Amino acid sequence: MKHYIVLENSEFKLNPPSGKLVYKSVSGKPKTLELIKAKEVSKSIPYELLNPIQTLFYLTYEKGNALVTAPTSAGKSLTAYLFLKDKEGRKVFTAPTRSLVYEKAVELRKLFRKKIEIKTGEVIELLKETKAEIIVSTYESLALALRNKIPWAVEARGIVIDEIHQLMGNRGWILEEIITYILDGDYELLGLSATLPGAEELAKWIKAELFIESLWRPVPLERKIIPLKDFEGFTKLPKDASSDEKLANKLLGALYELKKPDEQVILFVHKKSVGWNILEIANKEKVGIMNETTPFEKEEREEAELAFHNADVPKEERDRIEKAFREGKLPVLVATSTLAYGVNLPADTVIIGVKGVRDRKTKKVKVFPETLDILQMEGRAGRLGIKEKGYSYILPYGLREDELVREINKKLSEEFKPYLREALLSEERKKVLSLFILVGYLHEGENFRNFLERTYSLRELAYSVHIEEVYNWLKARGYIENRKLSDKALFCIRSGMPPVNYEEFLRRKKLRLDTFVYIRPLLFTKRFDGLYDFVKKGETFPEDDAYIREKLLPCGVECFGDNTHQFLFYIEGLTFKYRNIQNPPGEFSYLGTDVLHLLRSMLEIREIGDLELTPKDMLKVTQAIKYGLTLDYASLGGIKGVGHIRANLLKRVLYYEDITPPEIGSPVEELIEKLLEHFGSEVVLRRYMLDILLRDRLRSERPTSNVRREVNAVINILQRNREGFLIDDKLLLTLGVLLFGANAIKMKKKELIKEVLNYQEIEF
Repeated sequence: MKHYIVLENSEFKLNPPSGKLVYKSVSGKPKTLELIKAKEVSKSIPYELLNPIQTLFYLTYEKGNALVTAPTSAGKSLTAYLFLKDKEGRKVFTAPTRSLVYEKAVELRKLFRKKIEIKTGEVIELLKETKAEIIVSTYESLALALRNKIPWAVEARGIVIDEIHQLMGNRGWILEEIITYILDGDYELLGLSATLPGAEELAKWIKAELFIESLWRPVPLERKIIPLKDFEGFTKLPKDASSDEKLANKLLGALYELKKPDEQVILFVHKKSVGWNILEIANKEKVGIMNETTPFEKEEREEAELAFHNADVPKEERDRIEKAFREGKLPVLVATSTLAYGVNLPADTVIIGVKGVRDRKTKKVKVFPETLDILQMEGRAGRLGIKEKGYSYILPYGLREDELVREINKKLSEEFKPYLREALLSEERKKVLSLFILVGYLHEGENFRNFLERTYSLRELAYSVHIEEVYNWLKARGYIENRKLSDKALFCIRSGMPPVNYEEFLRRKKLRLDTFVYIRPLLFTKRFDGLYDFVKKGETFPEDDAYIREKLLPCGVECFGDNTHQFLFYIEGLTFKYRNIQNPPGEFSYLGTDVLHLLRSMLEIREIGDLELTPKDMLKVTQAIKYGLTLDYASLGGIKGVGHIRANLLKRVLYYEDITPPEIGSPVEELIEKLLEHFGSEVVLRRYMLDILLRDRLRSERPTSNVRREVNAVINILQRNREGFLIDDKLLLTLGVLLFGANAIKMKKKELIKEVLNYQEIEF
């Protein structure tokens, strides 16, 4: 293996184009080379010169597998292009998230100047013949394609895995499966990674012929470590303030002391509660915040100065926040570590609050966020071509400066520890291994342990008691019968659903629990753990929570372990009562794609014989989940543009007046006529909606202009959809495609509704 290090004194400037590559082999002396002119490589490269990392890769890569570890924004997409451009046949670039997939697809399209197809798991993708030479996919889409031997994946000759350090994250086991499969086949692999401990071990496992690691970063970083206690708080807090509030106040004070007037700044916090407290304090002190959905009731300001970016922010709001920060219209972003690993949002300065917790017995310090996350966060500092330098301020509390430096250095010298290995010691063990063993069985049959031995994490544990225990569990539950995978095992492999989740679905169904309660385990990629943070301070929360818990009593602790209670809170529309919720938080705002997968899963489970729902029932279930409505009011989600809160306003109008809701697929006009017939006029209907908003949502006696606008918006949405139908277009088309294939696309909407809703026997 050729192993090179790009040294810190390498240089690269865009304007005017200049620079040099300074590098060395592990045991050699430093060498200096001129940067390669881009036009010598390809006319599509939009720069005059390749940067130092790209230059070294171009000069040293010949064939086979490779690994490149470099800081964020080090031009890894162009490195991927250099790796793929001369490969024969199909080429695949895979990334961890949909947002990164779309971002990378745009970059690669400009470089290759060819059609690029995106694979993110949309069911409709199954209908389209993949003609493009270059595919950009999520990890899960690539894993499923390899398991099911889909041509675009198995025909690929060059595969790039972006963010390969995600092997250490909670989806790392999917990457291990992908890499193990690739290493067995006729593929060439490039892994792109941020700095990670034990990178050489990873390079050896993937049989890299070239390993490049970079100490150079495109924008030089200046790091300062300043104890948080050296800063004044932003404001005076009450004596009974919580520890999170005190910490938030200190960090906010440090932010405004360190921030320069013309800078884009990201303030990283180690947990969500601290971030929300920062926003709440800022809001009380008249600082404009961009978030609309918050765990507190915010005051409106004309100009937003601050926003919080984390997994619980609704999709619509997160998109607006990212756009505003990228365009320089939002000066400060507060964020958790999810941003450090997500979309590329560079800043001039990053500020990182680091908490140290000392073990009383061992006296050792545990650092939050983890030291690897800190390095990823620092990677956001620096905007190439805009500022000469990036700045990182690390603000420790609960530990000394020298302890923090020691922890960072120690982390980088640790061995490579993928998630799958760590999962063997956690509660996730059976969930992860149950599917992993089935995948191994798919490839090797009874010799599945041979597949496990080729992984990194399980190679020494293929015959361990852990594997034997889960293998026997799978056989006892009928996943392996007569030395073959059963139908439900093949379903789990095709869908990526861990058998543990499938068994929980069967348990709940056998107990005759509510439809959404037994369906919940099928949404296995969702945690649904963010809703209660937004509602727990509400005055009706104790009674709302008690109502949900009573419904779940027959289910047992499992329904709270996977947050079915928060899922049901959303489905019941109780969020309507909390005026701080403008849009469904976090995962609840990203359900559009998940319910399409759920439709397909339910159809396959029905074929196995474990589900009795008709296609019409399935459509109601998925539409209800997508819009947060109970089953009998699911049709309201089909009003185009209505959204969760407004759909639940209409639900309350119908419920309080005992008006029977129209069936799913009915004309919207039927709903409008029912309402007008009942209330006599639109004026009375408006007044009634206004009263519900004031009483149930705002708890106010006086209508404001905003409330009147909200009622007008609902009426306008109804009128705009008068000629439409109470059915979600994507759900309808997806179910139509699953039932009728490509013919569904040719049908008129009214015809497709009739065919789908009246479908009885499912043919495959």
